[in-house]
Order: sequence, then structure tokens, then C-alpha cells
Amino acid sequence: MRITRLATAVVEANYDYTYVRIWNDKGEYGTGECFFAPGLTAALKEMAPLLIGRDPREVDRLARMLWRKGSGAGAVAGYLYNAVSGIEAALWDLVGKSLGVPIYQLLGGKMRDEVRIYCDCHAGDNIESWGPMLTERTPEWLRLATAGKPGHEERYDPQMYRDRAKTMAAAGFDALKFDIDSIVCLTGEELNRPLTGAEIDLMVECVAAARDGAGPGVDIAVDCHWRFAPSEAMRIARRMGDLNLFWLEDPCPPENIRDFADVKALGACPVLTGENLNRRHGFLDLITARAVDLVAPDLQKCGGLLEAKRIGELAEMQGIRVAPHNIASPLGTLASAHVCATLPNFAALEFHGSDVPFWMDLLDRPGTSGPLIQRGRIPMTESPGLGAELNETVARQYAKPGEGWFV
Repeated sequence: MRITRLATAVVEANYDYTYVRIWNDKGEYGTGECFFAPGLTAALKEMAPLLIGRDPREVDRLARMLWRKGSGAGAVAGYLYNAVSGIEAALWDLVGKSLGVPIYQLLGGKMRDEVRIYCDCHAGDNIESWGPMLTERTPEWLRLATAGKPGHEERYDPQMYRDRAKTMAAAGFDALKFDIDSIVCLTGEELNRPLTGAEIDLMVECVAAARDGAGPGVDIAVDCHWRFAPSEAMRIARRMGDLNLFWLEDPCPPENIRDFADVKALGACPVLTGENLNRRHGFLDLITARAVDLVAPDLQKCGGLLEAKRIGELAEMQGIRVAPHNIASPLGTLASAHVCATLPNFAALEFHGSDVPFWMDLLDRPGTSGPLIQRGRIPMTESPGLGAELNETVARQYAKPGEGWFV
């Protein structure tokens, strides 16, 4: 079996859903998804000649080869891993289909029959679309979805959090996450000042409202997007301590693991980070220092599905749980679920597309009924490979202008 072709497609959703497809000499193909990045499809096409003629079953060998070949441009970090992660997932899908087994079987077999999903509720009402450099845009679907809705500055009040939590809990999710940095700082802006008492009071009020709206049987996590200095993160953690958080996510910039260790040491609430780290190497110090309670590799950019499995196993050795970051389409989300199903220390997988009106329609699942996420869970099936295909009839309607479609 040999690789004969690689091609890409991009859907312009809340982010760029960037797909890579790889064919073998039998006409079979596998599809993977990459985390968005500037120039990503160009990078994928640069990598394609390195794969042509190679055996797609040598998944780990090919991923490592691409890491090394791209080392001059990215070394141990960078957009390189966004591209390689999508390629690696496409190879697993192709190999699984060829052998007639699900991806999770190739990764050691599943520990659970369904994967728990947590719904990212943003800051209440948050229908948005962002370009590769996190610049706001308004594709046609978004213009229609937001017609008559209030502006960005009107979203951050406790009632919005309460209503959103109540709605998503009623939809069957028993784990939710809310942004709290957005209360004081818009996306893409830095926060380099101490927080006022009133700002922290409002954060606590909003999270308490979400807790009230969701009810006692629902876990609540909060996301800070690396916006706060350690002293401010610790103030927030202390104030949130009575709200029984699932976790406090990225309270500090990711460059210094000691900051996370200091926040964790308070014992006020569990601490999570990891979405911007690559491979086991990027997680090693964080995990061995036990600086957090949970790690959140993003399977569309951490180096691939097998590498995410290894990160999870490394975390398990230190009593740390895994709650992967995930802003992908349903195709990438399902790929992540295959890994989550194999991890004994798995906590929950993120769902970031509840505000995208066509998100659930982007996937075809032959032989199954109902949506991908059912009452807050993804049921794992015996279907080979990924177990689903991109619904290209739907996806093409939202194709990003200027990008090719698997050509």
C-alpha cells in the first residue's frame, strides 16, 4: 500500500476547519483535521511530496519524519504541528478503513463505550467567527445568525451566564465551561494590570449564576485564556473556591509552569492548561512537576492522535487527568473522541461549536442514527477508521473563498 495523493479543503465556520485528505494506491482515502493557522494549506501542500510513495500504515514513522523535516522552520513548536496533526489523523482514518477496524482499536482499544463532552458556553451569547490571526469576520451564515442580536459589549452579565447554563444543561450536557477573562478584556487584547475588586466580584457573580442555572448535577469550568498575572489568578481562585469548579483553565500565561504550580498549591480549585503545548516534550516538565490537576492537549495541533495518547499516559503516571481542548468541526471532534475512549484518566472532551448552526450537519455517519453528540456523550461505534465522513454537500456551502476543495 502506497500514498498517492494529498489534498486540502477549508470550511469557514467559527474558525477555519482545515481538512487534509490522503489517498492510497487502492483508491481508499482518510481525512483528518488541523487546528487553524496562517498559511496552513500551503504548508500541507509543501509536505505532500514527502509522503508520496510511502506506506500509510507507518503512521508514527511518517509523523516523526515530518517533525524532523520541519524542524528548521519550527523546531519543537509552531504551526508545523498543526499540519502534521491533521496528516497523522488522516493516516489513522485511512489505515483503519483499510483494516476494517476503528481508530481506537489501533490505539490499544477503548476503556469506555461513550465519551463525555463538555460544552464551551463562552460568555453566555457568543456567536462569532475568527480568521487565522484571530481577526473578527462576518461570513454570510454569521450575518444571518446574528441579525437582531445584541453587540459584544452587552453579553457579560450574570443573567446571560444563568440562561446559557440552563439551556445547555437542558440539552443534556452535564459539564459546561464559561469564559471569565472576557468580562474584563476582549479577545486578542492583553491584560497587563491588576484586577479591581468590582471586576472579580462580577466574575464570581457570573459563575455563581451559571452554577445556579445549570443545577447541582452539572460540572462548571471557567477559562481565563492566559490573561492574568499569578497574583491575580490566585485572587480569582480563592474567590471561586466555594463554587466547586470542575477546573480553572489557563489562569496565567503558559510560559512559566511555576505560576500554575503556585495557583494549584492554593488548593482552591483544580487547575488545567496545555492547549498550546506540542508533543510529550512540551508537557513533560508540566506533568513531572505536577503543576496542574488536568492537562488539555489539542489533538489537532499537539502532534497527532498517537502523541496525544502518549501525553495522556504520561499524565496518568502523575495522577493527572486529561480534558482535551477542542475547537474542531465534528470530524476533528470525533477523531479526538477515539483517543479519549482509550484513556483511563480521561475527564471530558470540549465541544466548541454549539453556536455554529451547521456544525452537526457536517458529518455523515453511515449505519448510525441521531447526531454525533447525544445527551452530552459521543457513543463510540464499531465503524472502521474514524467511523464517519465529511458531509461534503453541506461543507461545500461554507467553503472558504480562495481555498481549493480536495484538488
